[in-house]
Amino acid sequence: MSASDTSPMDSERIKRLLERDRFAHENGMRIVEIRRGFARTEMTVEARHLNAVGILQGGALFTLADLAFAGASNSHGVVAVSVQADVTWFRAVDGGKLTAVAEEVSRSSKLSTCVVRVSNERDELVALFKGVAYIKGSPLEA
Repeated sequence: MSASDTSPMDSERIKRLLERDRFAHENGMRIVEIRRGFARTEMTVEARHLNAVGILQGGALFTLADLAFAGASNSHGVVAVSVQADVTWFRAVDGGKLTAVAEEVSRSSKLSTCVVRVSNERDELVALFKGVAYIKGSPLEA
């Protein structure tokens, strides 16, 4: 791990904090990995995640990507909160496992911008999410 990576202790503290996201947790989403400027989340698509036409409800995918975005933008150990987010869907999903990988592509003293790629089990791109977070500067409390 390079000096620019989040230490294992910090990663675990940040992961514990984000695991308190009750909505994501109650909907079967889990944080797999966090390091400085990076996070990976996963979920298994179940019947409860499907919309009226039998495909993944947009809010479920958005929440999975948003959880990864939160991990990456908060990975520096200071509070960062979303101020803008959008998602583009490329492929319908009706089951299987989804993985969201967030990478911080820009960070200033006040803004973190992340791109999140959501892929299915076959590593096909399902959606692309972009989020901008305001960096409050206060330390994360786990």
